[in-house]
Amino acid sequence: MSQYYKDADDLYKIYGYFLGRVLQDPKIGAKMAKAGIIIKFMYTNPDAEITIDLKNPPQKEGFYGTYYLGPCELAADVWSKQPADHSHRFWHGLENPIAGITKGIIKQGGKVTAMLKLLPVIKPAFHMFPIALEEMGRQELIVKKS
Repeated sequence: MSQYYKDADDLYKIYGYFLGRVLQDPKIGAKMAKAGIIIKFMYTNPDAEITIDLKNPPQKEGFYGTYYLGPCELAADVWSKQPADHSHRFWHGLENPIAGITKGIIKQGGKVTAMLKLLPVIKPAFHMFPIALEEMGRQELIVKKS
């Protein structure tokens, strides 16, 4: 059972709100778009899938990329599979993705180096995730550094 998410719909609601903010951010979103890749995130517990398209023109005005909540037909250039709780802590800046890969917590495939190059770009989003949770009235999901 997930420590943070009731089910996939709960995860989609939170990540959808958060990704909307990130992909509209003129600094983070614009730099992400330069990667020119499609990333598929597969989560376990709960089982969920999110695809971020940074290759094709954004579907919404004011966005630098498009995200899809749930299974998507787009062919991913790179994919990552991990527990949803691990991702939740990652977005708080509390999990090292390289260590997660080394320990076998995160599985990846495709153009992994292209996705790893995004790490410094998305680092500023770590402060945005707790803010997004607070804006959604989900303060109980904010993880405090111990």
